[in-house]
Amino acid sequence: MGRSKSSTWIGGAVVVALLVVTAAWFLLIGPVLTAAAQTREQAEGVRATNDVMRDRIAVLSAQFEEIDTYRAELEDLRVSVPATADVADYLRDVQQAAEARGLTVTSVVPGTPEEFLPYAAQAAQAAAAAAAAEAATEEGSTDAAATAGAAPVAVDTGVPAGMVDVPVQLTVVGPYAQVVAFIDTLQHGTDRLLLVTSFTGTGQDDAEASGGKPATSVGDLEATISGYLYVLPEDGAATPTDEETEEPALPGAVDGKNPIVPVG
Repeated sequence: MGRSKSSTWIGGAVVVALLVVTAAWFLLIGPVLTAAAQTREQAEGVRATNDVMRDRIAVLSAQFEEIDTYRAELEDLRVSVPATADVADYLRDVQQAAEARGLTVTSVVPGTPEEFLPYAAQAAQAAAAAAAAEAATEEGSTDAAATAGAAPVAVDTGVPAGMVDVPVQLTVVGPYAQVVAFIDTLQHGTDRLLLVTSFTGTGQDDAEASGGKPATSVGDLEATISGYLYVLPEDGAATPTDEETEEPALPGAVDGKNPIVPVG
């Protein structure tokens, strides 16, 4: 009888102990282990982030050591793509370059600055606009004017905000070889960046100066050169001035000399 009671008490004690251990696991030990696992994951994430940041800092430190070089490069770029159009000043340089090669500038036509949009972005914008127009047609819209006047579809161009291009067209007359050299000078021999987009030439005969053209000989060329200058305002907003769109005056006449005769 005594042994039976002892066994019952022992069994009850074991059950109680198991219940206490189970309760402790769910209420105390389990949450602590879960929190510890989460803390380990966070620590690993922080270590990975720190490694990335250390790598970035190392790169930035190396770049900072070259900051004077980068500043010099920026100054060079600022000359080729300035913050203001200064078309008149540029065309004076062009005039001097032409005269130095014995050419006569007979026409200078600067255009109105426009937002610079790379060809790839233009194609993407045109494709997006065409898709929008097609969708409007499928929906039964017949208002062509409204479709045509819709706002342009936004396309990520990667171009700095405010960058513009300035169309420029020049016409020069003179020997063929000198004209070719002059075009090379426009693209590589001036501080300002000019992208030549088209070139047309007309062979000349023996003729005397007339109609704003200098005297020509067989083999001379009248060349019309079209291209773009580029401007990147520092404040990101283009602010063209009247000077940028006015046609600069050609050099004045010299007493007793025809001003359009090429410099020999």
